[in-house]
Amino acid sequence: MKTPICSFDARTGTLCTRCEAKLHSGHISEADIEGAIRLTKLAEREQEVNKFTMVSGSKVDDDFILSLRGSDIIFLRANPSIITKIEDEFKSKVWLIEAEANDKRFIENLFFPLRVLAINLVWLPDGNKLTRVVIAGSNKSRSTTQITKIQKITSMIKNIELLVEFESIVND
Repeated sequence: MKTPICSFDARTGTLCTRCEAKLHSGHISEADIEGAIRLTKLAEREQEVNKFTMVSGSKVDDDFILSLRGSDIIFLRANPSIITKIEDEFKSKVWLIEAEANDKRFIENLFFPLRVLAINLVWLPDGNKLTRVVIAGSNKSRSTTQITKIQKITSMIKNIELLVEFESIVND
């Protein structure tokens, strides 16, 4: 398993001088360390997790955002039981994001499994911009608290302000 800290530190929970220097210089965060330690603990019990590459971790309120390789995200979406084990290990909601994702993929990752129909920039008269996201389905597809969390995550991590709309799809 690859993490932002060395594997020995991730197993022991104590930082070596090199990883301590990375923390103090701002190259890694406390969330990176916490995520690495928790995932490494889980990897000891779940062999599939041991193949993952964790690029970074972030915390927004009580939720944890894990940035993983795209292939790891694909594997996890095909194996929802492992996602449940990850959330049990973190004792919170865990959002999975592709490390190499652009802003559009970042937003799609957060809304998964809902289908994002469109993402547009809306320029406001005061010069600010909003990112309008159109989701397939009705408001009942996701609770308003989930939408609020997604808006907060995009704002804190990518500095993107979201305006979320739902659109019903009519099959011909």
